Amino acid sequence: MTQRIDLTISRDYLEPFASPSTPKLCPELVDYLSENAWYHPELSLQISCPEDERERLQQAISNTFTQKSEQLSATINTQRLVALVLLVLAIALVLAATALGVEGTIPVGLVTVTAWMLVWRTAEIFLLDIRSNLRERRKCQRIVSAPKHFL
Repeated sequence: MTQRIDLTISRDYLEPFASPSTPKLCPELVDYLSENAWYHPELSLQISCPEDERERLQQAISNTFTQKSEQLSATINTQRLVALVLLVLAIALVLAATALGVEGTIPVGLVTVTAWMLVWRTAEIFLLDIRSNLRERRKCQRIVSAPKHFL
């Protein structure tokens, strides 16, 4: 089922500090679109705006959510790198402790807890953080590709 999002544009829908050649939506409108598009696989935008603003509004929607999608892609790549570094640190810590022959309850416990914390954070990044950002990126791409019907 297609989710229909109704927009009524009268004025002040653009970000005031964006360049005129690449218009972007104001933050309030971005939040409204993001909240209404969250769980719907198919979107349709029903837009009521002045006729001379239609092209500019389409460009602003595309620019805003394309940029947001690109930022999320960069964030996902950074998170993957951080997770891999943490995993390598956990493995290196365990290998170093084994090679040095760390014995005793306190040093072994410290190494074990630290390694598990690093592995846990790695799993959290892969299973929660990256999935959340992938979902957000897909939502932005759905908004950009949604059919826009002007009234």
